[in-house]
Amino acid sequence: MAHPIGLAHLSAMELEPAALIDLAANTGHASVALRLHSAAAGTPVYPMVPGSVETLALRDYAHSRGIAISEIELVPITHNLAPDTLRPLLQVAKELGATGLIVTGDIDDRALLIDRFAAICKNAAAHGLLVHLEFMRWRAVGTLSDAREVVERSEQHNARILVDLLHLARSGGTAEELATLPPDFVNLVQICDATAELQGDIIAEARGGRLIPGQGALPIQDMLSALRGTWNAALELPGMGEGDARHTALAEARAQVEKLCR
Repeated sequence: MAHPIGLAHLSAMELEPAALIDLAANTGHASVALRLHSAAAGTPVYPMVPGSVETLALRDYAHSRGIAISEIELVPITHNLAPDTLRPLLQVAKELGATGLIVTGDIDDRALLIDRFAAICKNAAAHGLLVHLEFMRWRAVGTLSDAREVVERSEQHNARILVDLLHLARSGGTAEELATLPPDFVNLVQICDATAELQGDIIAEARGGRLIPGQGALPIQDMLSALRGTWNAALELPGMGEGDARHTALAEARAQVEKLCR
């Protein structure tokens, strides 16, 4: 089955949204996820205001380039995050035509985290959005099992797990574990390759050490084949340089992902 291939903003974080849309269009992608919320202090972010000329112009520009704005990212669920403060972001997401919000779990108190996650899901549902919980080994929600627990216990119809194949591999997850998920638990899969074993710092690898699919050792085909239900694919591939070099790398990677997703 063919899946639309999106482009995650991490693949070119220095590009503003309109430029990322151009990059996606020029490399054969179908959609983009936009970094409109700060993931960490000192990292690039491109906030937008609901109802602003800029927001509506970006929506129209994406449409003119044939690119969907699929998800808005990245919201770490921390002790300091009040779910209601995300309402303007959710409104922007709706105005841009996005279908989902990407979050991470960063509260060790699991009951409190689930409560915050459920509240975000309820607010997002009012804007027609799914909420994709992304697990990363260095966060409180660090494994597929952690993410599954949060989604199940939240009891929210729009709660989903985001599976990044690199994070799955580095947290000890397997294709067999993916196969146990209910078909509707995963709507978004971020794809890249990597070395068989971690080389150096895990965060540095995630943000700049990913490989083009087929150039590493991850069992990508097995992982994707294990997923049930309907899901979308996104290429997350930072570190591919700039200009023509990045254009060539992302186009090649997108073509490889299309083959894997057939």
